[in-house]
Amino acid sequence: MSIVVENLTYIYMQGTPFEKTALKNINLKIDDGEFVGIIGHTGSGKSTLIQHFNGLLKPSSGRVLINGLDTAGKNLKELRRHVGIVFQYPEHQLFEETVYKDIAFGLSKLNKSDDEIHSMIKKVIESVGLDESILNKSPFELSGGQKRRVAIAGILVMEPKILILDEPTAGLDPKGRDEIFGFISKLHKTLGITIILVSHSMEDIARLVNRVIVINDGSIELDGSVEEVFADIDRLEGMGLSAPQVSYLMKRMKDIIPEINDRIYTVAAARDELVRYLGKGGRS
Repeated sequence: MSIVVENLTYIYMQGTPFEKTALKNINLKIDDGEFVGIIGHTGSGKSTLIQHFNGLLKPSSGRVLINGLDTAGKNLKELRRHVGIVFQYPEHQLFEETVYKDIAFGLSKLNKSDDEIHSMIKKVIESVGLDESILNKSPFELSGGQKRRVAIAGILVMEPKILILDEPTAGLDPKGRDEIFGFISKLHKTLGITIILVSHSMEDIARLVNRVIVINDGSIELDGSVEEVFADIDRLEGMGLSAPQVSYLMKRMKDIIPEINDRIYTVAAARDELVRYLGKGGRS
């Protein structure tokens, strides 16, 4: 499913003394199957933008179309089946006595049979990297990373065509973060759904997404591939952002080894570049 944003402006508390323009004339198209990262400083408009993608917010002016369906229309139930948003700390929304019941909550409103629901839950729990044995446990017995994956499973079981994740690893330890991003990357590869990732981690954005959109003070400042966006370090720093830390390291190394490529934005790519250089007889 595609997302088309046309001349989107959003104003909080319009017509009051506290009026604030959060988005200014945004134009954007995200094609079916893309893996897009959205970055920007706190208060830049990232979360306001993604809340327009399933009709949680309505434009003050302009429009947002999801596969041609206007989010300002009345058919929001259908829209939200296709666009799932996972906000920060989604595990705070867990409330049922078992993991199974929590994941099944949304399905119970779709007139699915018990067998259909069981099959869908079994499939989704495997897709987020959890064992079926967890289904009969209380969600409150689980680790932080497991709770996060259960909460995301509750969105995925609705089979959205677009999955939006707003800081999905906030508060998790490195192992939990790697687990979450591992299954998200696998989801994109196996299901081919559109994924939009909002994150403050430049490292995670660089290694996961294919396209980066930079929001600054309610406007799109940059939109391109990982290489295109993170190559413009001066502009990013002018917006209070940065490139991934490994790119700064590679630029320093280039001062010592002019032959190496310093347009590197992930640890894996840095390793491969150094192996390539040393394999050609470079200095050790």
